[in-house]
Amino acid sequence: MEARPARITLAAGIASLVGPACAVLPYTSNFTVFPNSFLGDVWLLAAIGAIGVGIGAFAFRKGSKIAGTVCLLTNIPVLAYYGFIAFFFATGGSR
Repeated sequence: MEARPARITLAAGIASLVGPACAVLPYTSNFTVFPNSFLGDVWLLAAIGAIGVGIGAFAFRKGSKIAGTVCLLTNIPVLAYYGFIAFFFATGGSR
């Protein structure tokens, strides 16, 4: 059996905290990367969620099953929520 690298587990652990932490920042008014662009911030948060899902899937595949699962379970809702909002407004939806 192959030993899992500690760096992959650490990256998955960090990503499982960063995704949800960034997801709640707009509700505390502490997240404005693009000052006049609501859609730019939403796409950035969707990308953060997608990167977190990718890191979680990679960690799960490489042998870090628990850290990968936790990372996936915390970042999938971030990607689903902000991905839906970004796609909705990008295709012409309105408030």
